[in-house]
Amino acid sequence: MYTVEKYLNTIKLNLDRKTNELVKAFENLKKECFSKDTVVLILSTSFSLESVNVFLSANEDMFNPVDLTDGYVDNIELIGEFTLYEKNVDLNEREKFSDFYENHDLEKRTINTYSMWIKECFDSANLDLSIPIYFGVLDEEYVLNLVTGEWEDPMEIEFCF
Repeated sequence: MYTVEKYLNTIKLNLDRKTNELVKAFENLKKECFSKDTVVLILSTSFSLESVNVFLSANEDMFNPVDLTDGYVDNIELIGEFTLYEKNVDLNEREKFSDFYENHDLEKRTINTYSMWIKECFDSANLDLSIPIYFGVLDEEYVLNLVTGEWEDPMEIEFCF
């Protein structure tokens, strides 16, 4: 039988297995050379329980990546594809799990758990960047400011030059 607590604990366990890898990836950002046109760094992920990864892009604003210039980094895979929660392959169990997932609003809770893990890894890396850095899940309304830990509407974020 499925329980929310057991489900979230499984997600956390799978994230914990990737913590060192993501912390190191954040630490390695200190060595990267971004274009002078980089105003913000955006971590993004597509989201499904079976396939999650984290990419970082150097952007000129919240929506547009910088033009690739020789010698500069514009896109980095911080952590390769991994599974947050492995569903049972039995069709009947898949239906039960889907009902459980929907009835407990687990997509939102999973994204929140995943996002807080990203923030904890960022904090553990002790990364001091001179440019803002945000994390967002594709097709979600808000992005997480990794420095402040606040959720923000990307349409309202402005950068001072």
